[in-house]
Amino acid sequence: MQVNNIFDPRRFWLLLKEEFRLEYKRYLLGLGVVFGGLFIIWWANGLNSIVQERQLEEFHYIWFAIILIGGGSFFTSLAFTQLGTKPTRLFYLNLPASTLEKFSTKWLVTAIIYPLVIWGLYLVFSWFVNKVHIGYTDGKVFTVLPAFGSTTWIFMKIYLVVQSTFLLGAVVFHRYAIFKTAFSILILQAFLVLFVYICLRVIFPEMFVGWSASEPPDHVYNFTDTFKTFVEERMEGVLERIFWIAVAPAMLIIGFFKLKEKEV
Repeated sequence: MQVNNIFDPRRFWLLLKEEFRLEYKRYLLGLGVVFGGLFIIWWANGLNSIVQERQLEEFHYIWFAIILIGGGSFFTSLAFTQLGTKPTRLFYLNLPASTLEKFSTKWLVTAIIYPLVIWGLYLVFSWFVNKVHIGYTDGKVFTVLPAFGSTTWIFMKIYLVVQSTFLLGAVVFHRYAIFKTAFSILILQAFLVLFVYICLRVIFPEMFVGWSASEPPDHVYNFTDTFKTFVEERMEGVLERIFWIAVAPAMLIIGFFKLKEKEV
């Protein structure tokens, strides 16, 4: 039976149920460790009488971002642990399900279910510790993480982009995926910086004295008004749109085809 290019909702649902049947203990243990550690951190800092007001304002924002983005990157990097050894890889790749169904299952768990669970649990945690904190201090309270605030939404959007990158890494790298993916991102960033530097040297050679570009007033650049307007008003917006709109779909498409290659 050829299923490589088919998406069957029934088969997808069976894959999803099997995912949670096999991994639910690991998921619960991970959540317990994360929020248990968070309670300890809160207890050590939040109930300290000399804690600064700024720490109370930033606590939930900082730790929600760490758990969501940092923890989510680690969680996503473990999405394809079945590819880590030859026996489990052969078993997983020969499951009677299409590549799209397998990849979509992992994407749903890491990109949708994980952030929603963390979001819901953190709101409960935030509400609880604020209530306890009021009772043990002189009325100082943590700034509550807004459930639908702009900062929360930005963290969610950043996570979706980061998650897509680490999901690709989970497909490509069978072991230590989180470290190899992070290292690959650093290499890519270095390559992009070098590429931009070379382009600037070719297009604007007058900017450079030796290996570096002198800054005003030591050097005056004769850029056109059109170029200045583009850099100051449009380029940042263009790069931001590329980050939000193009990066995640590109990573997911590449990840899907990389998984498909392994099944050939």
